[in-house]
Amino acid sequence: MSDRRGPEDAWSEFVLAVFDVNGLITQAGERISRPLGQSSARWHVLGRAFQPQTVAQMAAEMGHARQSVQRVADVLEREGLIAYRPLPTDRRTKLVELTPRGHEVLGEIYQRQVAWFAEIASRLSEATLRELTTSLNEVSQALASSMSNEEQAS
Repeated sequence: MSDRRGPEDAWSEFVLAVFDVNGLITQAGERISRPLGQSSARWHVLGRAFQPQTVAQMAAEMGHARQSVQRVADVLEREGLIAYRPLPTDRRTKLVELTPRGHEVLGEIYQRQVAWFAEIASRLSEATLRELTTSLNEVSQALASSMSNEEQAS
């Protein structure tokens, strides 16, 4: 019986590692935000609403369907954590922005996240994190370029 998880080429191993890290970060996000009555998905939308933008912009940045982000935003709006404001250039489109209560909740989440990260940081150097960030940004740019080329070819 083999312990192989899949193909062993560098790209496949990289993708599986990113999936693993993403899953662990999402789990940590749930633990960080749950005591404040939030979830990782809500945290994502709150964090994006720090700079007012549309739901469509948020969804595109997050790589999620606009409808799924809209559902989360609607719940946050009902709870008074975000507000919809008219987009000055298109009155049919709404900007999502944090309310004062939303700023407060997001600040509490960030405080909890910083405390959690202090433990992680004790195991990784700042130089390692910066190098990894640079590398991930390079992969992200290559993927975005590839996707853009595929869209242009269609």
